[in-house]
Amino acid sequence: MKAFFVGLCLLPITMIVAYPALAMNEPASQFVQDLRFHGYIDNYGNVKLRFAPITALPAGFKTKGYLDIEASDIVRLPRGLDVGGYFNAANTAIRQLPIMKVGGYINLTNTAITRLPPNLVVRGDLSLVNTPLTQLPRRLFVEGNLYLTNSPIESIPEDIYVGGNLYIRGTKIQSVSPELRIEGQVLPSVNQ
Repeated sequence: MKAFFVGLCLLPITMIVAYPALAMNEPASQFVQDLRFHGYIDNYGNVKLRFAPITALPAGFKTKGYLDIEASDIVRLPRGLDVGGYFNAANTAIRQLPIMKVGGYINLTNTAITRLPPNLVVRGDLSLVNTPLTQLPRRLFVEGNLYLTNSPIESIPEDIYVGGNLYIRGTKIQSVSPELRIEGQVLPSVNQ
């Protein structure tokens, strides 16, 4: 009986590991049930896939709480992703963000991100530290701090809003227009 129990528990895990790409074709409700069964979702609706061997999320994926995919094998995100809390994708191979809704901060530190969608709204901080991103999208709205440290960004769009500080150490930014809507400080300060 003990061997049967162990085999039964490993079967669904093997299915997720052996066929991770099927997550995009699997109905979101079944995918969520599988995640809950394996302890990836807590009682508050938070989804923690940190270091998980899953490569994709299904279309229409929605979480009431945060979504933490740090250092996971996820390489792309579905359109219409809806995250009620923060979104942490640090140390992943994600190259672009789809149009998505996030209720908290977004952490893209040490990712391969090269493009952000226009009109991106971040309800907290946005970290783009150590990314190859060369330009920010039009009408970027960040309620918290914007971290651009060690990225090759050269300029800040005129239609940006930052509710906190703008961190530019290690970027190619030479000046920041005083007309920009930055509520906090530009750190380190540059000649304006």
